[in-house]
Amino acid sequence: MNRTTTLSEGDFKSIRDAMEKVARFFPDDPIFAELDDNKNIVHYTGRWTYEEMNRLGEGLIRSGLKDKHIAIVAENSVRYILADLTVNSGVGVIVPLDVNAPVELLTTLVAKADVDAAFCSSFCVEKVRAAGVNTIITMDRRVDGALWWEDITAAGRVPDSENSYLNTELDVNAPSKILFTSGTTGANKGVVLTNANLTANILNCMDVIKAFKGNTSMSVLPMHHATEIYTHIMVRVVAGRLTYINGNMKSMMANMKIFKPDCVTIVPMILNAFYKNIWAGARRSGKEEKLRRGIKLSNMLRKFGVDKTHTMFKDLFEPFGGNLNFVVCGGSMLNPVVIKGMNDIGVRVENGYGITECGPLISMNSDTLTEHLSVGRPCPALEARILNPDENGVGELCIRGASVASGYYKDEEATRKAFMPDGFFNTGDSAYIDKSGKIFLVGRKKNTIVLDNGKNICPEEVENVLETNLDYVDEILVYPAEYHSGPVSRTVLCAGLYIKDEAVRSDTARISGDVSRVNGTLPPYKRIEYVELPTEEYPKTPTRKIKRQNLPASCSGKGLAIK
Repeated sequence: MNRTTTLSEGDFKSIRDAMEKVARFFPDDPIFAELDDNKNIVHYTGRWTYEEMNRLGEGLIRSGLKDKHIAIVAENSVRYILADLTVNSGVGVIVPLDVNAPVELLTTLVAKADVDAAFCSSFCVEKVRAAGVNTIITMDRRVDGALWWEDITAAGRVPDSENSYLNTELDVNAPSKILFTSGTTGANKGVVLTNANLTANILNCMDVIKAFKGNTSMSVLPMHHATEIYTHIMVRVVAGRLTYINGNMKSMMANMKIFKPDCVTIVPMILNAFYKNIWAGARRSGKEEKLRRGIKLSNMLRKFGVDKTHTMFKDLFEPFGGNLNFVVCGGSMLNPVVIKGMNDIGVRVENGYGITECGPLISMNSDTLTEHLSVGRPCPALEARILNPDENGVGELCIRGASVASGYYKDEEATRKAFMPDGFFNTGDSAYIDKSGKIFLVGRKKNTIVLDNGKNICPEEVENVLETNLDYVDEILVYPAEYHSGPVSRTVLCAGLYIKDEAVRSDTARISGDVSRVNGTLPPYKRIEYVELPTEEYPKTPTRKIKRQNLPASCSGKGLAIK
C-alpha cells in the first residue's frame, strides 16, 4: 500500500490526527457510502466525516458524557463508524457490543465494562435499557426517553475555537476502547486498547494489505468485531479509498449487486459458501462441465499473461456485483480447494491472521495459492516468538509490538496469564515459524484434544481435511466423545457433520464410505470413529465462527460408527 499521502507528515499520533489528515488530503473524495431508505447510494467525503466527528464529539461532551464509557449496540452503518472514531478520540472509552446478543449477555458485558451510556439502533432500545443502560442515544430515528443523534450533533455545531472536543489534548496511551473477545472457547474478556495501539495497527495494515487506487470494498463483518473498523475500513480510509457499508449480513448478497465492490473482507465460512454456491448453481443449470472446460482454457491463457476470467465467467460474478476480484479472509484455516477454485475464476484470496489483543492484525499471507498453510510473516513492526517449542518447533505463538494491548479491563488474573512482563502476548495459538519467518498455525491451544494414548490432535487440522473431501457438508466440528459399545466405553474422535441437504444427510451409506476414505489418508490416531449428523446449525459467534463450548461428552448412539 502507498504510505506517502496521509503519512507524508509522519505516523499518525491518534485516530483524530489520522482523520484530520484524511480531511486535508481527501476533502472531496468519498470514503464511505451506504444505502438510504430508498436503496439509493449516499456518499460521504473525507471532509464531511471529520467535521461530523467534531460536531458529534462536542455534542456528547455538552451532553455530560465526557470521560464516560459509551457502548455501541447497533447494526453496521456510517454512524456506527463515526461513533466509534469520535468517542475514542477525546470523549471517553468506546465499548462495541453485539447488537444480536441476548439481554443476559448484554447485561454481563455492560457491567464488566462499566458502561455509562450507549448508542443503539431504535429496535434494540428496550433490550439495552433492560441490560442496565439508562442513557441511550438512538442513531436511526428519534425514540421517546432517549437522546437523538441529530440533536447531539446540532448542539455540537460551534466554531472551532469553542469546540472543546477538537481542542482537547489526547493522551494516546490512555484507554480509548474496550473490545470483548468472541468467547468461542470461554468467557468474554474486555481487551483495553489505546489510541497508540489503534494507530499502530493501522500502520501495520498499511504495510501488508493492498488497497489499489480506485478499487472499492464492501464492509460485511459486524463492526463490534476487532477486524472490521481498524483492520479493514480505517486502512482504506487513510488511503482515500471508498468503502461501501452493508447494514447486516442478511442483506450482503443483495447489496453486493448494488455496490458492485472489487473486494470484501470475510471469514472462511462465507468464502466456502461463495464457492459452494457457484458450483451448485452450475449443477442446477446443467453447466458444470462447461464451467470445468472454461476454467481449463482460462488457466491456459493466464500462463501467457492473458486474463479473461471476468469475461468468460461473467454469469458467475453477477451475484457478487460483477467486479469482485479480491478477498481478504481470516478467522480460521483456509481450504486449499476453495482458494484454488476461487482463483480459477479470477478471485484472489489473501489470508489475514489476527487476534483482538494484538490490535488485531498480526500477519498477512498474500500468496495463499502456492502456500495456503502459512498465515504469512508478522507485520514489520511486530515481533513473534514460539514459547515452549516441542521437537517439531511447535509451541505457543507470542507477539510483541506497539499495537498489542496491555491487558484486560479489571481482570488482573487473566492479564497476568496472557501478557508477559517483557511485553509479549501469548495468543493461545499453537504454531511454528519456519526459517523464512513465516508463521504456520497448527491450532488453538485451548482446542487441542488429548487422547487416552497421550496423542495431541488439533481439531482444525482434521476439520480442514474433511471439508476438502466432503463438499456436501456445510459445517464440521471435530471433538472427543465417549463411545459406548456394549460393556466397553472409550473416548473416540467424533465428527459432527451438519448437512443442509436432507436427501444427502439421509444417505448414511455414502457418508460412512466417504469418511472411511478420508480416514485412509490420516494417521490412525487422527481418524474419525463416530459421526453425528445434527439437523440444525452449530451456534456461532457474530463473525460466523462455530462456538466450541458445551460439546457433547458422549456419542448419541443415533449417529454412524465408522469402521
